[in-house]
Amino acid sequence: MRIEDLDTPVLLVDIAAMERNIARMAALCRDAGVALRPHAKAHKSPDIAAMQIEAGAVGICCAKLGEAEVMAHGGIGDILITTPVIGASKLMRLVQIASQARVAVVADDAGNIGEMAQMAQTAGVKLDVVVEVDVGQRRCGVQPGEPALALAQHIRGAEWLNFRGLQGYQGRIQMTGGYAERKEAADAATALLVGTAELIRAGGIEVPVLTGGGSGTSAIDAAAGGLTELQPGGYLFMDSRYAAIEWNDGNRVPFETSLSVLATVVSRPDANRAIVDMGHKAMTSDGGPPVPIDLPGAAFAYGGEEHGELSWDGPCPLALGDKVLFRPAHCDTAVNLYDMFIAARDGEVEGVIEIAARGRTQ
Repeated sequence: MRIEDLDTPVLLVDIAAMERNIARMAALCRDAGVALRPHAKAHKSPDIAAMQIEAGAVGICCAKLGEAEVMAHGGIGDILITTPVIGASKLMRLVQIASQARVAVVADDAGNIGEMAQMAQTAGVKLDVVVEVDVGQRRCGVQPGEPALALAQHIRGAEWLNFRGLQGYQGRIQMTGGYAERKEAADAATALLVGTAELIRAGGIEVPVLTGGGSGTSAIDAAAGGLTELQPGGYLFMDSRYAAIEWNDGNRVPFETSLSVLATVVSRPDANRAIVDMGHKAMTSDGGPPVPIDLPGAAFAYGGEEHGELSWDGPCPLALGDKVLFRPAHCDTAVNLYDMFIAARDGEVEGVIEIAARGRTQ
């Protein structure tokens, strides 16, 4: 089947482009001597996670406990949960996952660490814990320096917990357009994390893992040498925001657009307008509007939950029933709207990849 014959709207992945993106990021990390732990929140698929691990990744990251459950059930053996897991019911689920795979979880609170230690002891499962350090994101994380040292000591003192290292993620800078500005901020974030690790080591505690970074700073972080593993996610698909940044010293981003949504023209109300069957329910807007692919001069606007509008200054070149490809502005949230990827190669449908962790927000 050609992709033009698919019912729409439908989420497509160019499997060849995605494979090349997987290989390029694996090579970037391998050449720098840094471990790769890609973020599964981008694709939410154990099948794709397995492809990343086969290409050289040491494991994967999950933003949510529910994602980690799906990944462990899907055979992924090494998982880092990058958001604190709070409350008895979630901690019970956490120790259950730890019986299926090696699982580490971030923490930034002594009370949470104490509850985690009790639950781990009850279950008879030793948990790996990573202290999250706020390196500029101003979201989760303990402050660098002494506060992080105190938490590391607290974890070391818990019989059923293993201190694995530190996480520092500066998400605010990942899509900073200019390379020099992004590099300055990334280097500052890494310095805070490395300085904290040195303080903890001076206190007699090993810090085997320094994890963080993202797609936008991956080349910078790999070259800097401070982090022991990188957590990029969006490189797999390259949404329109990531594709627009300056990679390094004026060079273009070395990753390809592999994700798109296919829509159909369902109405031609005016000579310069076309209405497609893709609205807010089929394409997210948190990163801005999607970008029409190979449609010069076209402007897109949402027309409601089920509709989108394409307009031109001149005549619309589309006819009723024509298919249009769109590049999402934010791949993570666009993927979360669908149950599956349609995998295509050279315009032909090759298969279906289930988005098994779609909607797993708990």
